[in-house]
Amino acid sequence: MSKADISPARSTWRPQRTTLASLLLALLSLLLVPLPAHASPAVRPASSQAYLHIVRPGESLVDIAALYGISIEDLRAANNLSNRARLLSCSPNADSTQARGIVRLNGHPASGFRVAFSWHPDETVVAWTVSGDGGQEAGQFSHILGGGAREGNWWFWIENSDGNRISEMVHVQTDREPHTGKCQRAVLEFDIQDPGLTYVGRRLEIPGKLPPVVAKPQLSRQPSRPVVYGHVVRAGDTLDRIASTYGATVDELRGANSLVNRAQLLHCDANAGSTRATGTVRLHGHPADGYSVAFSWQPDGEVVASKTSSEGGRYTHILLASGPREGNWWFWVQNSDGHRISDMAHVHTHEDASAGNCQHAVIDFDIQDPGIIYIGRKLTVPASE
Repeated sequence: MSKADISPARSTWRPQRTTLASLLLALLSLLLVPLPAHASPAVRPASSQAYLHIVRPGESLVDIAALYGISIEDLRAANNLSNRARLLSCSPNADSTQARGIVRLNGHPASGFRVAFSWHPDETVVAWTVSGDGGQEAGQFSHILGGGAREGNWWFWIENSDGNRISEMVHVQTDREPHTGKCQRAVLEFDIQDPGLTYVGRRLEIPGKLPPVVAKPQLSRQPSRPVVYGHVVRAGDTLDRIASTYGATVDELRGANSLVNRAQLLHCDANAGSTRATGTVRLHGHPADGYSVAFSWQPDGEVVASKTSSEGGRYTHILLASGPREGNWWFWVQNSDGHRISDMAHVHTHEDASAGNCQHAVIDFDIQDPGIIYIGRKLTVPASE
């Protein structure tokens, strides 16, 4: 083969290699060119579940914060709870047991505010005094709790003219002996920022720990979805009450939390001979013996009596052996430790055994999960926005 034979081939092959290399370099350069920047604002993902708490009589911010594992400051900030109460000091005093202090409105001494106290939080007021009354300086008040040293637990708060609590509560424990370090003379301070604020019955948002801020591309707007709340079941909470609070249905509440242990009032008939509740306890649909059916005059109240299901899951509660009895009764199944494991059934009986009235209630329980405990259970609650 002569040079003339191979030079054309070489001359045509080299340009092909050069063209391919150039093409690869061009593609690589395109990949390395930065794309136009799109706005991607920082978005803080919402907490997957927001807890909502309804303040009940007797609940302090300390109690509520501890229930959800958050700080009192976070609870205050999330709900604009600006009416503070503080125990500044408590010193020994042999002459009398007393509480005194000052009420401020927006930081300034304020007269005309009612300072109430009771032996229990949010319970019947034992006495109250008005700041600035009786010749005291502006904003000052004094409560005499007893002559000499007196032992006791006391709760103090500010209430409005309707008797509604508008401040936090402050707790004082006094001692019988006025020795050094003991307490008989308490000094309290109330700082009111919003006189229109009331506490009992207030809906509190419970702040959670949100994830850190994360940059995300702007997404198309998603259709609105129901808000999801969380609720910690407390003594006396019925499914009806919880569902009503959050604007959900009982069936939604059950479905979202696998609350499968039902209580059902089948019917209640007139009966002049006695007032009673009877029924059957079933486990997975089959009559089950050995289950304790309790009843009380209040939801989750002190158990008046309990009966154990037997002879095919049946039980009988005699509410009055000799004739009709009027009353409200709540029934539930409890475990061996006394914890409620079922829904509650409510029955109102009448003192008149006329047709259409109620003396003989038939209540069935259907247990699907004997391990469920209701009080203290954290529920997911779907609700409308």
